[in-house]
Amino acid sequence: MLEATAADCGSAEPLRLERLPVGSMVLNSYFLQEEAARDVRRGLHESPVVEEVLAKAAALGAVALRTNGHNEAPEKVGDSTIQVGPLQYDEVAFRGLDRVLARARVHGVRLVLTLGNYWDAYGGTRQYVTWAGLPSPIQGDPRFFTDPGVVALYKEHIARMLERVNTEDGIRYGDHPAVLAWELLNEPRGRGLDAEGARMRAWVDEVAREVKSRAPGHQVGTGEEGFEPSSEGYDGAFWARAGTTMLRTPGSSFTRNTASPYIDFASVHFYPESWGLDDTDMAEAGARWIREHAAIARGLGKPLFVGELGLRNEGALDLSQRRALYRGWLECMRKSGVGAGALWMFANDTRPDAWDEHTFYFRDGTRPEDPANRYADLVVEAAGAAKP
Repeated sequence: MLEATAADCGSAEPLRLERLPVGSMVLNSYFLQEEAARDVRRGLHESPVVEEVLAKAAALGAVALRTNGHNEAPEKVGDSTIQVGPLQYDEVAFRGLDRVLARARVHGVRLVLTLGNYWDAYGGTRQYVTWAGLPSPIQGDPRFFTDPGVVALYKEHIARMLERVNTEDGIRYGDHPAVLAWELLNEPRGRGLDAEGARMRAWVDEVAREVKSRAPGHQVGTGEEGFEPSSEGYDGAFWARAGTTMLRTPGSSFTRNTASPYIDFASVHFYPESWGLDDTDMAEAGARWIREHAAIARGLGKPLFVGELGLRNEGALDLSQRRALYRGWLECMRKSGVGAGALWMFANDTRPDAWDEHTFYFRDGTRPEDPANRYADLVVEAAGAAKP
């Protein structure tokens, strides 16, 4: 286990994406709160997984970790679920998140915290629609964004979270120096909403305004993947040839959402295999996804955060091909002026590959370039090349 650094980021002025070196590295480790909650429930005074991930993130040169700031999972009640019913909280599970914030501060690693999930994992939008008593809730239920009762419930939960005082260090969440940014939702999509994305933008404005009012020193992003209802503003001919419809996805607009006065930075994700891109287009598609979104964000006066960048460990591409793609995309981020980027997904040593098809590691007793780690050395390389 690597030793924790003694850095205390509490004395620094709030960090902002536009002040980071261009191409800074962030790691995704979504599971920290639930690991910490289980340790708190067992009466442990330290969370080994949290310590390992934070220490290794710092050692690899990452400026931040993106992780869950939420847990509404009905199947994890009594284990790690924070919100067990509408505005009803498990204090032990909440203390797990307290611990993540407090320990990140000690390790000198900032956090990008998602406030909820579009998908069913950890409760998701379906759980809020269920709590509102609406009929036949589904994954990604559009009523999460439109029903006044559901929106009010989500905003009140956010208010209570940001007003919470951390039991480990006495700092209010909305003031916590370990937080780099809050994301409104992980991967919000506009299925079932108006095609142009006006309703999603209205939701973004309303919810982001709530976050800004409770956490005025923190930055706010949407957490979206970067979709548009049309290819206007992009290279439409290329995207038509590439065979993916992701730039013609109705219901939400990256450009419209990023333009919100309550949003501080633009957000995109990129999963070419899941989105149907074949091997021949993959390298260029990733570079264009980064360049074109960065240009739009720059035109709006905001930095771009590539929150998730994922290639499958088991698939048509071997490790050397995946490494070459990642290295090219990370270089493209620097050249395009991207504020920060994050590969999906950094795991602790004992977390099995089978739990996520995109994992990489920095295993105890190895150097970052050890093939068993897959991409740890690429993180070090990109962090070292980040430009002021």
